[in-house]
Amino acid sequence: MVRVRAERGFTLIELLVAITIMALISVGAFGFLSGTSRTAERLNDKQKELLSLERMQSVIANDLAQWVDRPIRDELGDSLPPFVLSADGALEFTRRGLSNPLDKPRSDMLRVRYEVRGKQLWRLTWLTLDRMPGLKPIESPLGPQLEKLRWRVRSSNTSRIEEVWPPTSSGATGISGAVLDKGAPALLNLELDVPPWGDIRRIYLLPDNDNATG
Repeated sequence: MVRVRAERGFTLIELLVAITIMALISVGAFGFLSGTSRTAERLNDKQKELLSLERMQSVIANDLAQWVDRPIRDELGDSLPPFVLSADGALEFTRRGLSNPLDKPRSDMLRVRYEVRGKQLWRLTWLTLDRMPGLKPIESPLGPQLEKLRWRVRSSNTSRIEEVWPPTSSGATGISGAVLDKGAPALLNLELDVPPWGDIRRIYLLPDNDNATG
């Protein structure tokens, strides 16, 4: 006589325990994946900010490397020195390197200005050196948000650090007093406070230039 062996199934308690274990595993896995995703997003944001900071420093270095001793005239016809560091922290100068792919009969120089608005550094460019009334510059934000930006310069004739340029006998920027140096400084020091990296300092050596026309 063949006996049929009865198979024992899962009890309700066993099913509830299994479901609870699976739920705990799922919650843990979701939390791990969610945390990993947030970490990846934060790392991606920091990487973008770091690349933006590196690009900003590269643009500044490229502009300064092509500085040229060429004064300009502003919208009112007043003369502006080839290199100006004003008391409000704005930096403006003439540089070469304006691309001319169509080989048009025009100068290869342009005027560049850096100024801070709020916590953002902006780069302004004029493709025409001597400005006409109503001429607007090309404006673009540059780099990440800043807590501080400070320019300082030093002439090749002295070791004194200047907060403005050109230096004058009265300490102004050419508005009063005799201008002591009409060209550009030999050295420019840039100090940045960029969260979360903190203080960053760069030193730029400016090239020597003869008087230019164009």
